[in-house]
Amino acid sequence: MADIGVGQSDSLARAAATDVVVFDVLKVRPIDGGEVATCRVFGRAIRAERGKRFKPRQSVRLTVPCAVQGSGASDATPKWVDREALVRSAHGRAFLGGDGGLIAYELYDLN
Repeated sequence: MADIGVGQSDSLARAAATDVVVFDVLKVRPIDGGEVATCRVFGRAIRAERGKRFKPRQSVRLTVPCAVQGSGASDATPKWVDREALVRSAHGRAFLGGDGGLIAYELYDLN
């Protein structure tokens, strides 16, 4: 499992999230071309664990910090998700703030 926390410790970030959604990852597209980039994650909601922003089967679109393994970005803020693992992931869990901005991200079920 890989996590990112954006600007706060992970546990505080998760506690502060107004919306938490679990979703099927349908597509991942790097936006920037460098080793450290931003990835657009497209998915379909499975369930909302917190909040009312998402309903089952609703489209999910997120911007997630991502980087190539070994790029030296591991100490960067915001923390990044390994790009190759993100592309292979089948499901994600996103923790979102009141403005809809990403606070933390988990990926799992790597193929």
